[in-house]
Amino acid sequence: DGDTIGVIRLPEVCANVCFGGVGRNRLFMTASQSLYSVYVGVRGAGVA
Repeated sequence: DGDTIGVIRLPEVCANVCFGGVGRNRLFMTASQSLYSVYVGVRGAGVA
């Protein structure tokens, strides 16, 4: 529904995000120089 569920601060500007991992509860975030990931308390959408 578009509600904010949290904020993740990075040392760089985030360019894109994607959920992955076995449970789709790992959030991958790309930036200009780095790739970041964090386990979160929600699941990403499955493959359509």
